[in-house]
Amino acid sequence: MDKRIKLAYVGGGSYQWAPRIIKDIMLKEDLKAIDFMLLDRELERAGDIKRLCERMNEELKTDHTFTATMSEEEAFAGCDFVIICISTGGLEAMRHDIAIPEKYGVYQTVGDTVGPGGWSRNLRNVPVFNALAEKIARLSNDAVVLNYTNPMACLTKAFAAKTNLRAVGLCHGLYENYEVLLDVFGLQSESELNVRFGGVNHFFWMLDFKVNGQDGYALLQEKLGADKRFIDLINEAHSDEIGFSSNKYLTSELFETYGFLPYFGDRHTCEFLPNIITGTGERLDTYRIHRTTIEERYDMLRKWKDEVMQMIEGTTPITYERTRETAADIVEAVALGKTFIDIVNIPNQGQIPNLPLGAIVETLGVVNSLGFTPVCTGPLPEPIRQMVLPHAENSETIYEAASTGNYELALQALYNDPTCKHLDYTDIRRMAQELLEANRPYAPQFFK
Repeated sequence: MDKRIKLAYVGGGSYQWAPRIIKDIMLKEDLKAIDFMLLDRELERAGDIKRLCERMNEELKTDHTFTATMSEEEAFAGCDFVIICISTGGLEAMRHDIAIPEKYGVYQTVGDTVGPGGWSRNLRNVPVFNALAEKIARLSNDAVVLNYTNPMACLTKAFAAKTNLRAVGLCHGLYENYEVLLDVFGLQSESELNVRFGGVNHFFWMLDFKVNGQDGYALLQEKLGADKRFIDLINEAHSDEIGFSSNKYLTSELFETYGFLPYFGDRHTCEFLPNIITGTGERLDTYRIHRTTIEERYDMLRKWKDEVMQMIEGTTPITYERTRETAADIVEAVALGKTFIDIVNIPNQGQIPNLPLGAIVETLGVVNSLGFTPVCTGPLPEPIRQMVLPHAENSETIYEAASTGNYELALQALYNDPTCKHLDYTDIRRMAQELLEANRPYAPQFFK
């Protein structure tokens, strides 16, 4: 590497994500000289991450620098990479995303992608991302942008709509499927699996997969035999060790119904479907799906902060192991002229021909210095397309509504959301008005 790299981390005070992603990059042997700009509205938090990173820098004997800043101009000017991991309004704004829909019989389990909660989250985040996209393009028109923020589709769309920057949305959902399949088939490495999948973020489907070159679906049917369900195989072979995990009973039912494996994260998947998170919420118990509360999220935030502070103080050793996130691999590939295949959320250029062109879809893609080139997935089977299509279309509608402050257009998207099908238009409008009022400080485009 001949020159220093400048990398701006938006949300550089995140106790959860910043230490993990930055450490992954620092562990890359060929990336020894990066100037990290930790951009955050809370300078004290960014200062904590700076201190932790400087300790890692010393222990790893790398030549990185770290600057905590509140200035977008300082962070973005001449930067090579931008990583974004933020949440406009924080958990208190998200509290409304969960509580208000519940009054109308919509029990959001995560509330960060679709449904009324995802709709609300989009309306306050899209203006922020539009502004970020335009500023990054103005200050560094050759930067590569990696977005980790949900709702993935609309927020990644801002970069495609406003700039020519090489930008991608990143999510680890497929790796959760890999973890389960490795255990179910008794495999040692992801290299033994090849997958063709596609859809939208948090709602993709595995259209085909191979296990050491053999038909994965045929092998799965052999394992199931005449009397087993997919959930039985999972319970026999796999146990989740991460918090808020999904029990995958919905995954099993969807596989039995449609013949294809969906994303195994039931807590996300259920929010894309009608009649699972609506009514009294009793179906969530049927599928053993946990609803993450805001209090649980606050507990996790406190835990992550405590871990960071303990590592800074030296009472907890820093473990130098890579996570499964791929931001480090992308930085390496682009900076050093390498190529690899990754999960990408980028505009549909025909990689899924029976979804709307231009909508942000999730497939495999080639990553190199050119940016992100999609790998052709092919058309979704018709029953699956019918489930995915409303969300692909709605993300386009919501992005336009959130960008322009068009209230009626925003309402149309909410009318079309499958989780609102049990409500009449009057109730949907009331819910929308409550959510908008709760977002008043963050969605001024609707209050002109």
